[in-house]
Amino acid sequence: MAGFLGRPSVSGVRRVARILGTLLGLLLLVVFLDWVMGPSPPTTIRDYLGAVVWLLIISGFVVGWFKDLAASLLVLGGIALIYVVSLLSPPGEAWPWPILIVPAIVGFLFLYVHLAAKKK
Repeated sequence: MAGFLGRPSVSGVRRVARILGTLLGLLLLVVFLDWVMGPSPPTTIRDYLGAVVWLLIISGFVVGWFKDLAASLLVLGGIALIYVVSLLSPPGEAWPWPILIVPAIVGFLFLYVHLAAKKK
């Protein structure tokens, strides 16, 4: 019982982060491809910067299967860059989706796994 109530195992958190990262990566890839190949493809520099940042986040989820620290840096750095790129948007446009909280949680899970595995 103490093991159940104690700190979560690193391998369990790693498994959860990888599964959630894979699902989110597939979802983001579908949304990204729909945006790029859709009726209104990217046309401005801001759109192209946003596309690069989305690819950073998606690649972070792929890298998460191999390296935890690199995955967390790619995902969390990509999310931070999305907010920086959104500052280039004209006044009145919406800020990035609040749904970016979910990929940020996965990025922090990868960071937790890296730090917890390093302590052992």
